[in-house]
Amino acid sequence: MVKKINTHPFVDYALLIFFSFSINYYYSSIGVLPQDTFAYFDTAYRILDGSVPFKDYWTVSGPFIDYFQALIFYIFGISWKTYIINGSVLNTLITIIFFYTIRNFNQDRLHSLFYALCFSILANPSMGTPFPDHYSTFLSLMGIFFFLIAIKKQKKIFWFLVPVCFFFGFLSKQSPSSYILLTLLISMIIYAKYSRDLSFIKYFFISSLFCLSFLFVFFYFNKINLEQFIYQYILFPQTIAAERIDSYKTTFNGIFLQFKFIYIFFILLLIILFTSKKLFKENYKFLYSIILIMLTVVLIFHQVVTKNFIFIFFLIPMLASLIQLNIPNSYKYRNLAISVLIISTFFLTLKYHLRFNEERKMLNLENINLKKNIDAELIHPSLKGLQWITYDYQNEPSAEIALIKESMTEIEQDKSKKMILTGYLFFSAALNENLNNPSRWPSLQDASNPDKENPYYGIYKRFVKNLIISKKIETLYSSKDNKEDIFKEIFEKNCRNTKEINDFLTKHDIKNCIK
Repeated sequence: MVKKINTHPFVDYALLIFFSFSINYYYSSIGVLPQDTFAYFDTAYRILDGSVPFKDYWTVSGPFIDYFQALIFYIFGISWKTYIINGSVLNTLITIIFFYTIRNFNQDRLHSLFYALCFSILANPSMGTPFPDHYSTFLSLMGIFFFLIAIKKQKKIFWFLVPVCFFFGFLSKQSPSSYILLTLLISMIIYAKYSRDLSFIKYFFISSLFCLSFLFVFFYFNKINLEQFIYQYILFPQTIAAERIDSYKTTFNGIFLQFKFIYIFFILLLIILFTSKKLFKENYKFLYSIILIMLTVVLIFHQVVTKNFIFIFFLIPMLASLIQLNIPNSYKYRNLAISVLIISTFFLTLKYHLRFNEERKMLNLENINLKKNIDAELIHPSLKGLQWITYDYQNEPSAEIALIKESMTEIEQDKSKKMILTGYLFFSAALNENLNNPSRWPSLQDASNPDKENPYYGIYKRFVKNLIISKKIETLYSSKDNKEDIFKEIFEKNCRNTKEINDFLTKHDIKNCIK
């Protein structure tokens, strides 16, 4: 008799891979917030051209994302359509690992699929393109999931993967990866106390040693100044965090109302956790619950402190799935409770999907007629497929595109050694020329670079000036979003010849400044 093959796992993963990749790929192309949308476009191109982060451009986050995007460009070519593969892969990976985790905690198949699909809608599509906060969160979350799976399955590979995920999470952005790492360390102590097994530590040690060795080898072969790495990636970001915490004003809306639905599920999980005696005996579920509670707290803290657009609504299906797992089979109204969970999760997923994915709230486009977009192929063929519309030119995207094209023509015709300071971070790739943008996010008006009041401003200013000298730059360009930025601080007005090219571009001839 032929044994019937169970095809469910293949179908489930195929569905999740297709859906989570496709939804992110689709929404990535709707609307533009230039500095964030293209954060890794030019830097990935420049890495293929030989540039190195911390040495050839100032960066406070995302070196891992740079190199992953460069790999995608190397394999598939440089274009918008290959650029958005990056975030789509991230969304796919975190979705299937989440699904695999809850299935291993005995969540039934259909409900696991439902929660994973909701998770994929609320995870990366809100931004779509690669972004450091999302990368740092999801890579660290993968580490948490692998930790839970390692405990359940006791397989060495999962123990080894935990530090690797946090390593690359930290190299995407320091926070919230460092906060989630604290969650992991507390969880490890709890696990060690319950299991009285410390054998996992050796795998953590070996994996961590491997990661650190890899980092030092990378620094050595790329001749990265360790002092610059510490300034850019460790010390300066700490001043930003301190400033934000010191200046934060507590408001009811800022702490509670924005996250009210997350809090509802969070409180429900707390109630179940501390009222169910059986749950304390089921060490795996208890630890998973403790981890998710701590994770919710640190991610809300991260959002409150950074004041960025909220992207953590993926916690809702995570919390809901764990609440369902912890509802006792003996509970009289279990089926009713599960039905309420499913319906609530569905409608909340729909709510935040419409606000963040359809209306593109993270791009500051939620009150804009997105149908006025224009295909960015008009700017350059490599940008084909991107539906161009920005907040500043919401009614006239064609006017912005005309300015950009005129500016690109001006830069392309200039045969001198040049550097551009712009948040429109695709000029180098589009013109197929390294334009030496000195910083991933060049503005002094946000947390990307030290402003004049910051103790590391002098170091940043000297870094940019040394780049200009070492690369023998003769002409500097700045776009409308950076007209009052670092170039005017470095070179006095009496030695530079400044010319307004158009409403978008300013040109500084500095030949007399660097003689």
